Amino acid sequence: MPDVRPAEPAAGADLRTQLHHTYRAGHYDNWCVWAGAVSIEIDGLRFAPALGRAYVHADSAPPTARARCELFVADVSPASIRFADVVARLCIDAPGLDQPVPMHLRTDPQGAAEMCGANFVFESEPFRLRNTGAFRYTIDISADPDDRRPWIALSDIAANPAGVIVVSPGWVAEAPTVTEVCLRKVDAALRDGTFVSGRINHLTARLQQLSTDVIYLLPFFRPGLADLQTGEDVRKGTLGSVYAVADFYQIDAQLVTPPEEVDLAALVAAELLCEADVADVWARVLQPADPSPALPTLAELVDAGGRLAARQWGCQRLLQLVGRAELRQLTRRAHELGKRVIFDLVLMQTSRDSTLIQQHPEWYVLDAKGRPEIHRIAWLVYSDVALFDLRGNQPLQDYLLEVAPYWMACCQLDGVRIDASQTVERSFLQRLKNRIQQQDPEALVLGETLCALRDAADIPVDMVYALLVDFHRDAETATPLIDFLEEVHGAFAAGTVAMAYFENHDSPRATQVWGERYAQVLAADPALARTWRRRSGGTSPATLMACLKNLQATLIDATAGMWPALEQPSAAVRPEPSGGTQLAWGIEWGSEWGEVGRTDFENVTCLHPEARHVSPGQELVGAYERLAIEAHQWVEARRGQVYYHRNLGADGDAEDRVLAYTRYLDTSALLAVHNLDIRRTRWVSIAFGWLSWAPGDPALVFDSYQALGLAAATTAPDFTRQGLRIGVAPLQTRLFRLVPGVPLLRKE
Repeated sequence: MPDVRPAEPAAGADLRTQLHHTYRAGHYDNWCVWAGAVSIEIDGLRFAPALGRAYVHADSAPPTARARCELFVADVSPASIRFADVVARLCIDAPGLDQPVPMHLRTDPQGAAEMCGANFVFESEPFRLRNTGAFRYTIDISADPDDRRPWIALSDIAANPAGVIVVSPGWVAEAPTVTEVCLRKVDAALRDGTFVSGRINHLTARLQQLSTDVIYLLPFFRPGLADLQTGEDVRKGTLGSVYAVADFYQIDAQLVTPPEEVDLAALVAAELLCEADVADVWARVLQPADPSPALPTLAELVDAGGRLAARQWGCQRLLQLVGRAELRQLTRRAHELGKRVIFDLVLMQTSRDSTLIQQHPEWYVLDAKGRPEIHRIAWLVYSDVALFDLRGNQPLQDYLLEVAPYWMACCQLDGVRIDASQTVERSFLQRLKNRIQQQDPEALVLGETLCALRDAADIPVDMVYALLVDFHRDAETATPLIDFLEEVHGAFAAGTVAMAYFENHDSPRATQVWGERYAQVLAADPALARTWRRRSGGTSPATLMACLKNLQATLIDATAGMWPALEQPSAAVRPEPSGGTQLAWGIEWGSEWGEVGRTDFENVTCLHPEARHVSPGQELVGAYERLAIEAHQWVEARRGQVYYHRNLGADGDAEDRVLAYTRYLDTSALLAVHNLDIRRTRWVSIAFGWLSWAPGDPALVFDSYQALGLAAATTAPDFTRQGLRIGVAPLQTRLFRLVPGVPLLRKE
């Protein structure tokens, strides 16, 4: 008789038993069954689930993505598992992907599973990301061949949170530059001791002077000053904070030209006002003290003229009409100049006299007395505002979701900066970004991230903040800057764009801090003071030094980032998420002429734009204008990887006072050398043995001394056996382009 043995159970059946029948969802024994190592590859870059990034360019194919995960099942022989025994699927809420994306077991040409250690590997079919927004994805897995197969979420097997992909407009990947502007301070004046606010049209007249790509407006909404329940004046300072928003749908009247000065007919002729504006404003502005609320026609308003129309139909309503016309005029002019305009969106609070407090008390965090809590972030106390109860509050979130799209549609604004985005619930931020992109797929969502890097890494916005303020203001050696930059590259998802700046409305003017610091040093060192007086001519030496430091900080912000390198994942080795953050330089209005007055929007102070017409502010303005033009040609500073030249060592910089790095591509590089020292010229030799090609003689593309009209005693760089030898004067920055060639050795 033939030897008949009982058939062994198929390995696929055992896998099916352990996946589907042995454990309840959320109660898997991960020593026996485990799933995870989720990642997603987008155009050759690998991302962890916390956040992945992609950019949609109008003139190129949409980004291609592919998801990956792993599965471990104990006591299952990999050799017995075939392609069809177990499958997975990717569920993603991106538009155009209504059906789950199939994922398959990774196998070799013979059909055997390709393992990563003891784990099976699954990869999705490639899929396209065609729309901007913030999208969530999850992965399910199944080893049941039934047509109605049961799916098990990876999150039910092990700790696998949903992944997030932020898809941004392609222009954001080019690291757009930003100027922050407080409209209240633009051309503000003091007349007989009274503060006269700046206006929207003042900025419109100055737009051509702003050299950046994006204008970021601090809140322009109607502010509140009092506590609705007590009647107490709780404003900050004399003027009150622009972040104490009383009404998200009204413009601050102080920013608008008074009706008696307005030519309404001209606004209508320029198509800056239309009939629908009248109905909208009359519906939103409810002022009992105003005259009859009867709705006029636009023609009636024009016939009456500004002054009479204000008396007859209400000044507040007419101011709102003029305000939106002037805001449209601002954005129209900006677009003519190739610029975009975004505005500050305040999500966490209102003023303490906002009508929302009466209409929707359930939208606020209330204290023991039933009054809205004030807003606190870390050590900061905002006593003039009422804190929203935003987390999970669907009606409030739905209300706030419509604020940005309203103003974008109404006045052609190009996006938002989200105030304190690190404090906002991530799921709501995703909804907000999607709603904004629905309104305008090319809109920018910039998130304020004044927090630890780890707390900012998962914020679903197009641009974050690079927290370099303290380093720029206080660092005197290169290593702390390099350490922090490398930490930034590792903290954020590959291809993140981070706005870097050295001062903003929350900080004192860095130029003033530097000027005062340098003045003290010069007073204590007569020899150093004489040296700087010779350089400065008739300008205050400390002021000139502060302007040099100002420009140097921006040049660092413009060039010190990193674009990530592509990776080739394999099954045998788990691919690591890519790193690399591109910096985009940002300034506050006034930085470009070395403003020393703080943008103290709460108090009666004025800035000094007249300084742009005298030295050294005039030269600094010219340097920023040149930088804005020439930086667009430095493709290496946007798409290059970075090599930080640490420990330049005994050849001139044993004290670590020179910050040097190279942004490089396959055929060119940009070398940046910054002398952080205020006392002496430093010489360094920079080696390029790590570069895959040999650079020829460098070409100077930017010199901060030249830009400010100063002469330096340093000579042209040349090659020695130790590398490229370069001299940099105190506080000088020199940028060089390198291309392949044969370096000429200097005779020694």
